[in-house]
Amino acid sequence: MNINYFSDTETMSQQATKIVLEQVRQDPESLLCTATGNSPKKLYQNLAQHAKLFEKTRIIPLDEWIGLPTPEGSCFSYIKEYVLNPLQIPSAHYFGFNADATPLEQECLRIQELLSREGPIDVCILGLGKNGHLGFNEPAEELQAHCHIANLAAQSQEHNMIGSAPTKPTKGLTLGMQDILAAKKILLLVSGEGKELATEQLLSGTITTDCPATWLWKHDNIECLIVN
Repeated sequence: MNINYFSDTETMSQQATKIVLEQVRQDPESLLCTATGNSPKKLYQNLAQHAKLFEKTRIIPLDEWIGLPTPEGSCFSYIKEYVLNPLQIPSAHYFGFNADATPLEQECLRIQELLSREGPIDVCILGLGKNGHLGFNEPAEELQAHCHIANLAAQSQEHNMIGSAPTKPTKGLTLGMQDILAAKKILLLVSGEGKELATEQLLSGTITTDCPATWLWKHDNIECLIVN
């Protein structure tokens, strides 16, 4: 794991931007996995200044809430605002979750088939959850390998993305840990308050299901960018 520290989100995002642009310049048809939240937001805003490079780029989201009454606060709404529209990604190049599908187990299988066909992911962009989660891979006795329906930790149910939702989702769809670790490169962005313990656990190098992010030590091509 290549770990670099930054004084603020701006400089961290500049380095993250260089990493993603290098990949897309090498392979315009790259498959990018995009996380949501505050940590990658500035990265996406920077990439929008180079939208012409992304005409052939493909996007798959990391996760999606289940049970939101309106699109507001959904991962798709976020990705549409900060990734798809600014980068002018054609709809045929976006492989999103359908959180309204029935049964949702079939939707998980669809995503797995899609990954088998379109993958592997070239760059997986991740943020670090306050409890060490990656996507909706929450601390648990056992982590799931592939796309699955996740039970959300209480802390995840209070995420600021869904702060205005009248009812908080208790479940989500997410790529699994094996799906993440199969990416050619992983870009982990660590910023924001309340992540000190999760960051300490990650940097300890001890792999545990109590902190899913520690499983990234099993990957040999990770750029970890941390705001001090």
